[in-house]
Amino acid sequence: MNKPVQSQFAFIIAGGGMAGLSLAYYLSKSSLGDLPILIIDQFPKNKNDKTWCYWSDCEEEFDKIAEKSWDSLWFHSQSNQSKLLNINPFQYRKINSGDWYAYVNKQLATKPNIQFLDAKIHSFFYKGVDVCVSTDRGDFHASQKVFDSISPFECDFENPNHIKQHFLGWTIESHFPVFKPASADLFDFRVAFDTECEFMYVLPTSPKKALFEYTFFSGKLRDKNYYRDKLKAYLLAYYGFGEDDYDLLEEEYGVIPMRPLEENAQNLHAKLIKIGTSGGFVKSTTGYSFLRTQHTLKELVANFETKNHKAFVLKELRFKKWMDKVFLQVFIDQKIAGSKVFEALFFKNSPQKILRFLEEKTSLREDLSLMLTVPTFPFVSAAVKLFFKGNKLP
Repeated sequence: MNKPVQSQFAFIIAGGGMAGLSLAYYLSKSSLGDLPILIIDQFPKNKNDKTWCYWSDCEEEFDKIAEKSWDSLWFHSQSNQSKLLNINPFQYRKINSGDWYAYVNKQLATKPNIQFLDAKIHSFFYKGVDVCVSTDRGDFHASQKVFDSISPFECDFENPNHIKQHFLGWTIESHFPVFKPASADLFDFRVAFDTECEFMYVLPTSPKKALFEYTFFSGKLRDKNYYRDKLKAYLLAYYGFGEDDYDLLEEEYGVIPMRPLEENAQNLHAKLIKIGTSGGFVKSTTGYSFLRTQHTLKELVANFETKNHKAFVLKELRFKKWMDKVFLQVFIDQKIAGSKVFEALFFKNSPQKILRFLEEKTSLREDLSLMLTVPTFPFVSAAVKLFFKGNKLP
């Protein structure tokens, strides 16, 4: 896109991915919607290269563009026990990034005050009362805020003690109807091998089309062909599919950091705020971020509308953050298979309670009752280890 004719804006959004465009969308619908806004990204986002899923028991902003929703989910244990989870009143929804980008970009195109710049961002700096963004196409100034969604989150992808959600997914179309789109497979631990947390995730959208993702919650990344071989083996074992029985429509690979944001790491300055993965919007124990991002950015914009120009801080409850760290320490220690932890949770609690727990909407009493259903020793051991490390993960 063409370079903006101006260099001064009220807001600059560094990064035009899901978080950056969501923020622009909510700003455009607010009382601040006519202020000059610049979105900078080296590569325009319009591809169907990501899948975002979320669950909710109420209407959400982008429900209408979801490709598919489910109110029942399968859980398959490593010991080959299966349980169909009726999650009503929740719905589990799948959004394709291509559909979402098209919808949001169409809305933003109606706002002449919102401009886009294809440029590589070099750095942020301050000039007087402004925050500035240095790019390979010049410097741009923001009088109110710069939102940073491009800075790397502090997670060492080579460190086996830094837990990541890493996965490779295939969207396939079979040559004959075989899938049952009325329900999805949230966790299939029948593929799990050892204590490392690994599972298959299956989202059928029609009798002939489905997304299969081979997923780990662990610190050790694999070569992409490892995941591909696992997908082929699963399709053969559970569907009888050889490679000639389906067409591969899309492939998605991802690595999502599963670490809580360190205190005060979100705000670099009162006028420079991290958002998205950079800002710790990913739920550290699940890797889910879409709905959490929407709710957080809505709150952020509402905060600005009340003319509260203090640095925005992501709300986190201390006890829930501590529980997240304990869960992650359990995954690091691998004293128990990750599949056994999820099996205990889903077989001994209602799915509604678990979903509210993962959304951080449960009470302290409910949190404690959930913790009593997981294997005691590995969690106590992890909690003690965290205590002696000053509540810090390795």
